[in-house]
Amino acid sequence: MIVFDVEAGGLSTESYPIEIAWQDSENPARFDSFLIKPATSWAHWDTYAETDIHHISREMLELDGISIEAACNRLNSRLSDMTIYSDAIDYDQRWVERLFKGAGITQQFCCESIYSAIDNLPLQWDESATEREVVKHRALDDVRQIIRLLFQVKRN
Repeated sequence: MIVFDVEAGGLSTESYPIEIAWQDSENPARFDSFLIKPATSWAHWDTYAETDIHHISREMLELDGISIEAACNRLNSRLSDMTIYSDAIDYDQRWVERLFKGAGITQQFCCESIYSAIDNLPLQWDESATEREVVKHRALDDVRQIIRLLFQVKRN
């Protein structure tokens, strides 16, 4: 299962993706994470999100971010014809769609809710495996936390 997460400039309808990460739950060495330099037409910015949630500044995006076209091509080249899963599909899918629409590139993978995948598996929670760890609210950290939680669930 490929788990993904998107950090955005805020939660409003004007927000846009600023960081995307994904990881294969079966092969932890197979992952990617990158910052995205906003398109010039993406002007909205939520200072609260920057200072209290993801801690990604506009300057970081300008210095270390890749273009929206490069982000789309990178995602398509690694995830083509796959289904990837999010724990916040309503937000993450909207931001992925905004990314591809902004770049004028066709998305070549599907986004689904991780809960729909979990609901179809015979699972049982293993409370002895619960791990207490503080993680940063960044895309790759969030993805890895979701995967840790998945592995805390045992199949019958």
